[in-house]
Amino acid sequence: MLGVLVLGFGGAGMTGACGPSEPREAESLRAEVDPPDPLAEAPLAIHTKPPLRERPPRFPPGEPIECFDVMAPRPCKAYRIPLLGNPHQDVALRNKYKAAFGGACYMSAGPIPTFDCFYKPSQMTPKGKACTDAQKIAEVFGAAPYDEGYDCQEVKGTKDWWLQVGPDPAIKIDIYYLDAPLETSLIDVNGVPTAINGPYRNLPEPSRVEVGGSFHCASGQVSADGKPLSQRKWILEVNRKAHGGVIHSDLAGFTWPCNEPDNPICTEATELIDKSPDLTKAAQVHHVVRAADLRGCKWGTNSNKNAVVISQKLNRFLWNKYPEANEVNWVNKAPPYTL
Repeated sequence: MLGVLVLGFGGAGMTGACGPSEPREAESLRAEVDPPDPLAEAPLAIHTKPPLRERPPRFPPGEPIECFDVMAPRPCKAYRIPLLGNPHQDVALRNKYKAAFGGACYMSAGPIPTFDCFYKPSQMTPKGKACTDAQKIAEVFGAAPYDEGYDCQEVKGTKDWWLQVGPDPAIKIDIYYLDAPLETSLIDVNGVPTAINGPYRNLPEPSRVEVGGSFHCASGQVSADGKPLSQRKWILEVNRKAHGGVIHSDLAGFTWPCNEPDNPICTEATELIDKSPDLTKAAQVHHVVRAADLRGCKWGTNSNKNAVVISQKLNRFLWNKYPEANEVNWVNKAPPYTL
């Protein structure tokens, strides 16, 4: 229990969850290591300490390695197909592309938002989804359809591709391998871009709020015995204290298709247990705006506004799915936990 907290809760809150699942919330970062000095294996090699700048980083006890900048962030690479028209401003056209190509298409976070369709490298093959979607661009836009029957071809010496779309090979479109921009954190709710303000929105933010940030890093809070608390542990403690010592799901009563024999509909339980082997009871803290987007790029942050407590079973259902309107509305209507 936190001796320094006095908590209240304005009512039963229901929210959504995020993917990937809790143990995979943050991508592990590893320090780049130079190859060993060939003299190190020589019998008479002189071993000295490397210069300070070459020494491996030191981390405070108990903090996962992903909580620290051990190397420069790497951009998320993906393949962009060239759209026709101006879907950045034309909402109707934007919706047509999203309906045709699905989660590959999205609005970026800005500062000047753009709308593009990006594909994972695994989808960029001669007959992969990036290629088949590219062939449909003109048809979706409303122009004369591109010619069919051609496979995508690699540009030699690069990671780019091209697709013939007319009777002459010169009639083609280029598919470039680029840094995919960050997807906007505003969730489309019936055509309205909506910010996430979950039930932990009134809690002080941790010192490090980052895109793809883990809830397993430091919260900046301490327990009654003076030990530092991870953000996950603090959120669970806030939840537990607000409910008389029992963890409650922020999506209690939420239903979803189970696809299980004799159990077509699952219902989220009210009471959860920290680290329970029962997936229907195991409490997890996850991102409403998922930690990773549908292309596998970092997306949601570890802001307390973006945090929810749900069961591991529900999280598995919501994993790798774009947040739906029902989930987002439930999250934002949840009364806030307070200190």
